[in-house]
Amino acid sequence: MTDEERKRCELRAHMFKAMSHPVRVLMLEKLRAKPWCVCELAEEVGVEKSVASKHLAQLREAGLIGDEKRGTLVEYRLIAPCVLDLAACAEGAVLLNRKRRLGE
Repeated sequence: MTDEERKRCELRAHMFKAMSHPVRVLMLEKLRAKPWCVCELAEEVGVEKSVASKHLAQLREAGLIGDEKRGTLVEYRLIAPCVLDLAACAEGAVLLNRKRRLGE
């Protein structure tokens, strides 16, 4: 493996690791529709604000979301909507394969 390949694979693994929690996936889906502040997004997905903040920090650190200050509020926005398209594509393939294995 070359250094370039290693770096690319590490970055991709890091992004997928950030998406490895259902709440973070739901947050990405919500952020696809519009920017949210942490208070509203926490309420929307049903978690405490501190929990939402930690999840958002992981998504931001992985480069999937960005944030912007609006006065005293910080709004989060999705900057990589293609990851949700990839997830939907993979989900469809997995479900189809399951049906085939089960003979449905």
